[in-house]
Amino acid sequence: MAVRRNKGRILGGLLLVVLLTGCEGTASQLPSVTGAETAQSEAEPEGTKDAGAQVETKTAALPPAPVIDDDPARVLGLDPEKLTEMLGRPDLTRREPPAEIWQYRGETCVFDVFLYEEAGSARVTYLEARDESARPVAERNCLNQLLRARIAKPLG
Repeated sequence: MAVRRNKGRILGGLLLVVLLTGCEGTASQLPSVTGAETAQSEAEPEGTKDAGAQVETKTAALPPAPVIDDDPARVLGLDPEKLTEMLGRPDLTRREPPAEIWQYRGETCVFDVFLYEEAGSARVTYLEARDESARPVAERNCLNQLLRARIAKPLG
């Protein structure tokens, strides 16, 4: 047991010598902060800290989250071209005269957009959102999910 304790002291001493030798000239420039000093420095106003003891930390700034207009009312009245610009190509298109239904699938919802012929061109006149079990979900939440997916990975 005494041999192990001595080995630990010897290794610890060698490590200390190596660290001090490798940091010679810079050791005096590094601040030493104890638990008491940390608590005190957090309580001190910014201008009263010792300039030599300040350690500058930088954090990477994240880009702001994009603002998404997820109001389902903005989809109403769109023609097929504008709808495609907004949501991309539908995952499924089906014709049920007089309507054409475009279906978009999100991660947790299905968004159905109904286009009807109005004054010679098709327009969105109705929409609904549901989960994969066909239970209604909030249209705004589903549209938000689709728009966020479009921003993250633009569709064709």
